[in-house]
Amino acid sequence: MTAALTVMKSPVPPKFTKRDERRAVQNSKVKIRCRLQDLLDAQEMTRSALAQETGLTSAAIRGLCENTAKRYDADTLAVLCDFFGCDLGELFEVVQKEGKKEVA
Repeated sequence: MTAALTVMKSPVPPKFTKRDERRAVQNSKVKIRCRLQDLLDAQEMTRSALAQETGLTSAAIRGLCENTAKRYDADTLAVLCDFFGCDLGELFEVVQKEGKKEVA
């Protein structure tokens, strides 16, 4: 009696697609806007002062203030919400993308 050997092929990883080329991103009519700069302006506080007070890196604060961050660290958001005494709904807002018409 011979035992059959089964050769398992390693799974093929999915093809990498750049964020801006993803269909879901292209079709979306809204985007998430971080309001951190608005909160800083309201308290007349600088980004560097926020970094010193919270211990967050200036790069993390800059990415949020300039809305260039693509991913948000949960611990960073928790620190900001605690510092400003707000929740995520006050730190972020959903806005229409430029050039996209609102659906009724």
